[in-house]
Amino acid sequence: MPIAKSRTFQLTAKEARIAPDVVTGSFLVNDISAMVLFDSGTTQSFVSLALSKRFIRAPGELDCPLDVEIANDMIVRVASVHRGCMLRLFDEQFSVDLVLIPLRGSKVIVGMDWLSPNGAVIDSERQLVTIRIPSGRELMINGETPQTELVFCSAARARRHFQQGGARYVAYVMDTREKG
Repeated sequence: MPIAKSRTFQLTAKEARIAPDVVTGSFLVNDISAMVLFDSGTTQSFVSLALSKRFIRAPGELDCPLDVEIANDMIVRVASVHRGCMLRLFDEQFSVDLVLIPLRGSKVIVGMDWLSPNGAVIDSERQLVTIRIPSGRELMINGETPQTELVFCSAARARRHFQQGGARYVAYVMDTREKG
C-alpha cells in the first residue's frame, strides 16, 4: 500500500506570531471551540487527538496512510480522518476533512488542501486571511497572537470587552463583485 507524505509543525504562541505563513484564531469546529491555525506551509488539514475525541462521529480511514513530519523532525504515520467537519468562520460554514495527529490542546490546522480550493490568501504580516465565499464576496479574518489557553466569558462580559476596544479577532465581509 502506498504511503503519502505530509508535514505540519507544532507552534507555540510566540512562534505562531512570527511564522511567515500562519494566522491563528479561535473558531468553532463541529460546534466546539478550537484554536485554528491557517497554515499555507501545511499540505493537509489536521485536528488534535484531544479535540477529535469530542466529535460526535467516529473517524474514518484515509485512502492511504500519511507519514506526517511534526515537531523535532519526528515522523508519525496516520490513517484516520474526520470527513466533512464543519468549520464556522463567523457567519459562514465550510466543510473540511481533518486528519488526526498528535497535537497539544484543542487545535485544528487548516492546510493547503482546504486553503487553495477556497481561494484563501494569508497575509501573516498583517495577520489577515482572505477567503472567497460562495456569494462571490470575500471573508476577511484578522487574527492576533494566540493566547496559550482559550478564555471563555459570558456574552455580557464579551460585549463589554469589545466596547472597550479589546476584541481579539475581527471579521468583516467585503463585496468584491463589480457594480454595474
